[in-house]
Amino acid sequence: MKLRFFDFEVFPHWWCCTFGDMPDNMEFTEDIKNNFVVITSDMLDARGELMKMFREPNVCNCGYNIKFYDLMIANAIYQGFTPEQVKIVNDLIIKPYECKWATKEHIRLQPFANKRLSGIAYEDLIDDSVGSLKDKECSLGLNILESSVSFDKEDLTQDDIQDIIYYNKHDVYASMVFYKEIVEPYAYTKNNLGKRFGLSEAECRRNTNATIVGKVLGATKMDFGDGERVQISIPEKIENYCKINLPLNIVNHITNKTENLTVQLYGNTVSFGDGGIHSTIQDNIYAEANDEYMLINVDATSYYPSTMIAFNLISRACTDPDRFKMIHKERLDIKAKEAPTHEEQEILAGDKLVMNTAYGASGNKHLALFDPYMRTSVCRVGQLFLAAFANKCYRTIPNCKIIQTNTDGVLLYLPRIWLNKLRDLEQEWTYISGIKMDEDIVQKIWQCNVNNYLLVQEKHGKIKLKTKGGWLRDTPFNPGTVKMSPLTGFVSAIAAKEFLLNGTDVIQTIIQCKDLSKFAITCTKGPTFSKVIQKINEGQLDEEEIILYKSNRVIAVKNKKFGKIYKCKMYKGALSYHQMPNIPEHCMLVNKALDTYDFETLRADIDYVYYISKALDLLDIPWCELKADKISPTSRFSYNIE
Repeated sequence: MKLRFFDFEVFPHWWCCTFGDMPDNMEFTEDIKNNFVVITSDMLDARGELMKMFREPNVCNCGYNIKFYDLMIANAIYQGFTPEQVKIVNDLIIKPYECKWATKEHIRLQPFANKRLSGIAYEDLIDDSVGSLKDKECSLGLNILESSVSFDKEDLTQDDIQDIIYYNKHDVYASMVFYKEIVEPYAYTKNNLGKRFGLSEAECRRNTNATIVGKVLGATKMDFGDGERVQISIPEKIENYCKINLPLNIVNHITNKTENLTVQLYGNTVSFGDGGIHSTIQDNIYAEANDEYMLINVDATSYYPSTMIAFNLISRACTDPDRFKMIHKERLDIKAKEAPTHEEQEILAGDKLVMNTAYGASGNKHLALFDPYMRTSVCRVGQLFLAAFANKCYRTIPNCKIIQTNTDGVLLYLPRIWLNKLRDLEQEWTYISGIKMDEDIVQKIWQCNVNNYLLVQEKHGKIKLKTKGGWLRDTPFNPGTVKMSPLTGFVSAIAAKEFLLNGTDVIQTIIQCKDLSKFAITCTKGPTFSKVIQKINEGQLDEEEIILYKSNRVIAVKNKKFGKIYKCKMYKGALSYHQMPNIPEHCMLVNKALDTYDFETLRADIDYVYYISKALDLLDIPWCELKADKISPTSRFSYNIE
């Protein structure tokens, strides 16, 4: 299908909609805006022209958050509403509680604030993502634009209209970039999966991953009558293993209660909870392999899907559990191949989508796969069985330490001479359950806590870095999802990571970086605040306030005339100011497309001390080192400015 991107802007007596077609090869520049089609309410037969664009055969209409706004506006226009009535529908969508009873016309038009234009193919880019399109523009380095025209302005001038259309075109362009850079691989996988199992492309595009997976598995929404049931049963084939290798009070708690439980077990502080098992030997610990000791991460293969199959815990809403089992087996078979074909890789991606989605979907009451009792059983059985394995390793292998456990794996530190014993324990665990285990050889780990660490591992003969959490995050991208994280001045995390890995001087890394995106920081106001302002010459007699966008990008600068940034809201009749968190005291806006700035020109303004200090904060950790059977404080990773 041809992908056609669109976006509406609505005003009291006028509306416009911009359409832009994605090139077949997905190669385009900002000049593509010149080819966009703009339809306005003052055009002859605007309704007919609009419907012609939406209903062109073999076209998928794409946009950001269109299910909950743009498609309702399109339907209002289709109904023949005047621009004034379209504005009422607009207001009912955006602020329903403020205006739903404002006039008789508001009351009459309320139903249309929830009705989408029907009979068209569409894809909403917010599906499986979070945040606003402006947040995406920030993270992608695009120009951050907002119209200067108030959406409640009654009499639009020609200059106003040109400003609105310019802004409208930019939002369409930004959604196209977001699709190309982030969404496309996931949409492609979802469409391929649907095609394999008899779903149309239009159906795949208009639904979320979880909905498509439910359709693939033949899920039918049902009430099983035990959604509130707390007690679970340990599957018979692993019951003895769990009870022999875990204290009875833990087994009893997990099987009879849903409350979180934190205990001391296998030398770790272990947390059992609704999100799975998590533990660490201690926070702020460093460990590395040597000739005598090794680090090895043991993962249960596709753990939750494997658990669902091994113990008959697949959502009962799934009318075709054999298909789930077939997809699971197919995925493991392809993963085991040294050189899968391109076609097999595409199948693998779709199979992974099913496996990664089915468990979570069983806990969402809005989805067909909803089966809360099976979901909690999978989670609680899974953590019991994995904790039993970790505890048996700890008790059986001399001088074995458990560095951490997580939802599906255990990171162990043990003498190399006991590797075969570990593998015997893995085989026993697999023999009992039928669930396989994978191994990754780890060279080093810096672990702040179970949710924040840097790990160096060897995989297929190659060195691979793995980071978790916000501690050393250095990219807005989140592999495996369509979500994006805000910019946080990643150069500081890059410098801290380089120091830990290679001993590279923090100052050297930061000074040598010439990528403006690594210095940029996102600041967004959130829905409870009315505006964002920056104080210029703050505290001086000539202080002024500059109104900013809802989402902005800034860099730290030395010039003190650039003051703090605040988000504002009314509180008890007065405007209250709240300093934007986690940004510099002195900020320069970089809201234009980042690739349009000359970095050498900005270099003299950048406050390098801010980024260096931030890197030092990331490194200011009282590390302890695990060596053989001892954990001792270490100054190996202390950074000293000479």
